[in-house]
This record gives sequence, structure tokens and C-alpha cells, in this order.
Amino acid sequence: MTFYAEHVTVRVRQVAGDAAVALWVVGVVWIARGFHRVVRRLAEPGARIERTGARFADGFDRIADQIRELPLAGAPLRTPFAVVADAGRGLEAAGRSHQEAVATLAMVLAVASATVLIVGVLAWYVPGRVRWVREATAAVLLRDEGADLRLFAYRAAANRSLAVLRRAVDDPGAALAAGDYRALAALELTALGLYTDGRR
Repeated sequence: MTFYAEHVTVRVRQVAGDAAVALWVVGVVWIARGFHRVVRRLAEPGARIERTGARFADGFDRIADQIRELPLAGAPLRTPFAVVADAGRGLEAAGRSHQEAVATLAMVLAVASATVLIVGVLAWYVPGRVRWVREATAAVLLRDEGADLRLFAYRAAANRSLAVLRRAVDDPGAALAAGDYRALAALELTALGLYTDGRR
């Protein structure tokens, strides 16, 4: 497989593009992790509510237990304190639910934003790179197997504008008819960043 061009300028551009995409992915993941941490801070009030509810419930449970020990009136007096302790446990549960909801939200937002940004760039960049790798690999195999340059010359004649063909040779039709394929083949291979003779 041919992953990079033989022409230095094309190869540098490809390596720079691949590196830029890799840096983009790393940068997006790093930013998404920071975004996750920032959103997780929204759970701090829930943690305070949970702690407050727990302290509230524990305090009123202790009071209710002490009142129950009172002779005669202990049991009926204990009930309101037990109700308030239950309210504290409800507050504690609400704080815990808040923290869980924020944790889920933080994860979903971080993963979704990173996925959209990464997939968007990969969907834009990767198909062109894969197309180039397939074309270049096929061209290198043909060239290195000793196939003559005729196929590349005809492909250049079919794919390039007349102005581009005329810059390569004065009379493209005559060059093809005479079997002089080198200049037109070089035009096609150069477009892929390859040499006609396979030098590196």
C-alpha cells in the first residue's frame, strides 16, 4: 500500500494533513474532557443538598429516638420528629438524584460534542485520503510491474484539460499516436505525487 506520495511537497502536505487531523482529534478529546469537568461542577449544589438532608435526617432521628424514651407522651411526640427526619431523607435523595442527572448530562454532552466534531472532520478528510491511497497504490503497482506508460498517458488525455495537456506536450494527439507516452504519463502520475520511474 502506498500511504504517502513520492514527490516531497505532496508528501509533506499529506503528512501535515494527517498530523492536523490527529491533533484535531486529540484536541477535541482534551476539550471534551474539560467540558465534562465544568459541567460536573453543576453537581456541587446537589452534593450540598445531599449532605444537608443527611445531617437533617440524622439530627431529627436522634431527637425522635430520645423523645421516644420519655414516659407516657414519648411515642406520640416522636411522630412529628420522625416525619421531619423523613423529609431530610427525601432532601438527601433529591441531592443524590441531582448529582446523578448532572453526571449523565456531563457525559452525554461531552461525548456528543466530541463525536460530532471528530466524525465531522474524519468524514471530510478520510474519504479523500482513502481515495488517494487506492489510486496511488494501483498506479505504483502498475508502474512497478513494468507496464508501459500508455495507460497513464491515455488517462491523462481523458482527465486533464486541453490547456494542461498542451503545457505537457505541444501536440498531445500526435504524441499518443507516435507512442511517446512519457510526458503525458508524467502528467497523470505527478497529479498523484508519483514519479514515472519510481525513484524516491
